[in-house]
Amino acid sequence: MSQTPDTNPIDALSDAARTAGSDVDAQTTLWQAMFELERWYFVARGTMPDVSPLVGVVDGVPSLLAFTTGARAREFALKSGFSEEEASQVLGVPTTGVLDLCDQFTTQGVERLVIDQGVLGFFAPLAQLRPIHGFINRPRRAPRS
Repeated sequence: MSQTPDTNPIDALSDAARTAGSDVDAQTTLWQAMFELERWYFVARGTMPDVSPLVGVVDGVPSLLAFTTGARAREFALKSGFSEEEASQVLGVPTTGVLDLCDQFTTQGVERLVIDQGVLGFFAPLAQLRPIHGFINRPRRAPRS
């Protein structure tokens, strides 16, 4: 793994969004920061090179588990009873490919994306991730003077 990105801003934004409740601006800022990461990390299941990201059940909902760093993915795997070897199999998916990956899991019945399960745990409906991305990247109107 290469150098892990600083997740403190996302941790702080997650706390702010949780405190703000249904504040759209806080949620928008949080997801914008997620989409600005170079990579999202996933615990790999299967045997290399034929692996796929781990899907778990969180609060009774089938969920794709994504992590802001490879270290957090590995820590989650170890805490979940994975062997040292299994926990070391971490997929780093470029953020540009995350939406396609999520679309694939949506067609397989996975309902939710959970970020940093066991640490942050914020989530979005998997089918809404592409619209969230579109909302964040929509053209902005210039303010009226």
